[in-house]
Amino acid sequence: MQSHRIEKIVNAIYILLWGSISLYVGYYHEPFADEAQAYLIARDASLSDIISTVSRTEGTPALWYIWLKFLMICGMDYSHLYLASIIPNLLAVSIFITQAPFSKSVRYLVPLTYYIFYQYNIVARNYSLLFLGAMIVSITYQNRHKYPLYFILGIIFLGSISSHGFLLALGIMGVWLLSEIHDKKSLNEYISFFKRNKIAISIYSLFCVLSVCYLYPDLTNQYIQNYATLEGYWLSNLIKLLSAGLVISSMFEPENLWYIDIGIIYFIVMNYLLNKEFGIKYWILLLPNFLFMIIVPYKPWHAGIYIMSIIFLLWQDRKEISNILRIGIGILLITELVWSSVGIVLDIKGKYATTKDIYNFLQQKQIGSSDIEQASFHCVGINPYYKSKKMSYWDWHKQSFYKRIRNEYIKNKKAIIINKEVHDTFKGRVKEIQKLGNYKIKIFESQHFFGLEDMSKDETFYVLYRN
Repeated sequence: MQSHRIEKIVNAIYILLWGSISLYVGYYHEPFADEAQAYLIARDASLSDIISTVSRTEGTPALWYIWLKFLMICGMDYSHLYLASIIPNLLAVSIFITQAPFSKSVRYLVPLTYYIFYQYNIVARNYSLLFLGAMIVSITYQNRHKYPLYFILGIIFLGSISSHGFLLALGIMGVWLLSEIHDKKSLNEYISFFKRNKIAISIYSLFCVLSVCYLYPDLTNQYIQNYATLEGYWLSNLIKLLSAGLVISSMFEPENLWYIDIGIIYFIVMNYLLNKEFGIKYWILLLPNFLFMIIVPYKPWHAGIYIMSIIFLLWQDRKEISNILRIGIGILLITELVWSSVGIVLDIKGKYATTKDIYNFLQQKQIGSSDIEQASFHCVGINPYYKSKKMSYWDWHKQSFYKRIRNEYIKNKKAIIINKEVHDTFKGRVKEIQKLGNYKIKIFESQHFFGLEDMSKDETFYVLYRN
């Protein structure tokens, strides 16, 4: 009894410290373009527009935008955007450390890892709801026989977070149906099972049909049109996914081929061990997302869905795993903790994004929103600082990542904002624009990163301006 009371106190202190550190890092975090885009959609688009058109164009369910809109109604402004991700993750961490069937060391270390603490907690995007979704499903899965409707509602919540969440939810449903079918010995038992769960299964089936129709790519989206026409893009995605190696190859030098090779070997070995431990359950859970990451634009932050899959499997099976798999998971934990520590330090000391500095600079130069031209999607990070709907979310119907700067714009605009990726790709055109417009140039350097991988070219900006 005494030890149970002490554990409750320790858990409460841990949750308080976890939340406090999250708020501290969140305070220093400068949102980048993807975070700004979602905020602008929630701010400027109506709920009906979000549900009917905008969300589909963005290629993600509407849940995150609805959550942001709710928080804005409650008074949240852009400077406190980090609350949108910290609130659900604090709840998820509370569930994990008090309910997860793991050792104390695992329960206290996992919430500090890179994806759970930093990438899905400090960076406010729809993925920020994934850990909470995984926790809700892990809890309701335990009581699926007694309360199948609660389990289905949990699955629907997880599937409403993102495309990756939808596929993970689909995999969990597959694991459930497989386990039920495996336990049945006769046709009557099958019929009895489906009769007992017909309402839950019917609700989920309807949700799946609506979600597929809803998430089917909007082919008028310029980004999709440009990306899908790239020859061999799926092969590029496959190589990136393999070399991510359950996100271990970027631990030290992501551009070093030796580390990429280590990542690929680790990925293959881990998949072999997980397959040996969990068999077809692992592949039912993993394969939908694995294939999805190959056929759509793959980004390394998507790989956090693997962490959620592994947590779910280990939670449900509750059996002793092999020592070699323990070592493999231990390596992943250590890597994630290193990434998380570095992420915290870099975000506090560096500039994850520089858009606030750009906004202040333009205000100082008395350059208004109507005098600004933005050359790429990444520039949208500046728009939340303006109250005008003219400075709103990026419309993928009208342009892809890049926007052509016509000569007539040069005469009428006092400032043109270009990110480093565009600058380096079109250096000749940038020099021509600078000369035609008689612009001065100011560079805003960022320290944008993923894990230890330098991605600063995305959020480093060249501001061409004239007084």
